[in-house]
Amino acid sequence: MLKFLFAKNEAEIPSLNGLRALSIFMVIIFHLGTGAGKVLVSDGEILTTIIVNLQSSVDLFFMLSGFLIYGGLLDEYGRNSKIDLKKFYLKRTFRIIPAYYICLIVHFIQTKAVYKIGEKMTSPSPEILVVKEKLANSLANSWTDFLYISNFFHDRLFSFGWSLSIEEQFYLIVPPLCSILLFKQKAEIRRIILIILYFIPMIIRSFYYHFDFTTDWTSFHTESRFDAIIVGMLLTELVRWKPEFIKNASRAKNLGFAIGAALSLCIALLMSRSNIHSIFIHTYFQISFAILFIACLLEGNFWNFIFRSRFFTPIARTSYTMYLWHGMFLLAALRFIFKNNLPSGLEAGPYLLLGIYTVLFVFVVCVPIFYITERPFLAIRDYILKRMKKKELPN
Repeated sequence: MLKFLFAKNEAEIPSLNGLRALSIFMVIIFHLGTGAGKVLVSDGEILTTIIVNLQSSVDLFFMLSGFLIYGGLLDEYGRNSKIDLKKFYLKRTFRIIPAYYICLIVHFIQTKAVYKIGEKMTSPSPEILVVKEKLANSLANSWTDFLYISNFFHDRLFSFGWSLSIEEQFYLIVPPLCSILLFKQKAEIRRIILIILYFIPMIIRSFYYHFDFTTDWTSFHTESRFDAIIVGMLLTELVRWKPEFIKNASRAKNLGFAIGAALSLCIALLMSRSNIHSIFIHTYFQISFAILFIACLLEGNFWNFIFRSRFFTPIARTSYTMYLWHGMFLLAALRFIFKNNLPSGLEAGPYLLLGIYTVLFVFVVCVPIFYITERPFLAIRDYILKRMKKKELPN
């Protein structure tokens, strides 16, 4: 049963599995202490700043999608001088939508049940009334979750669904854009276009900040957050343009990127997200993640050695399931140990240990969910693709 999670896949870049595992680890740690979860309370301003900044791990997810999806499209166009959009969307549909819709339906039923409990209260407190109003708005806006546009709405049925909406919009827009425009240009022109596109979200965030738009506009809207995806696409262009940069890394280059990745991430994690920093914090993390990304691609690099470990493979392959369902299990993970006496005022060491435990707890719980909500549809996808390939072969 577990063979699929641990099996070696020659088409994968092992170190990127490690980065995907790092992303879901950071997301869960963030939601554990702040953001949507608020289960644990940390001690100290520095630790709180670090935990809050872990939300930028979503940018690493975006970069991975940009790198892998764009790279696949670029390779296909290089082989066939065209992109098979039908096959692309078939792959994405079976990979993403069934598991997501199952999760949404569960969230809808759960939210509806909680809302009905609130309706039956005869004398609800002001706090309960606020929660009830939020639940009502979330249910009313649930259609936006199903259409992958929830990132434009404040009250969503699925709190974490904003990033999935951005990714799905990327899948819908970029392949036709590549087929019609980008891949018809010379490589140099294509890269210039991508560089120009990269700066557009930063300009938009600056505009929103200057005119006092809410943080939802700078944090969740597609037009202000797609720059991380562009970074992934630019990294693909770098690998295709200068393959020797990756394969023939000197000791000095490896050392520089290894230290640079660690140092830049440490600096980014300690930065404030308030005031004007809300414009550039995403850029800081994108630069840091890009350095780490390149380090993981460099043969012989320390970070390549760490993140290519087979330990990360099953976590990476269940990371989508973990992202979808982890919110439901954060409290359960801690109550499994502490019952109703949750710790507070945690320092960095205990917080990190509890975070690692929680990630492993969520992973274990999500493995059977993966095999129920994802694996069957991946098998159906592979079967359909196999049949399509047979039909394409000459008799």
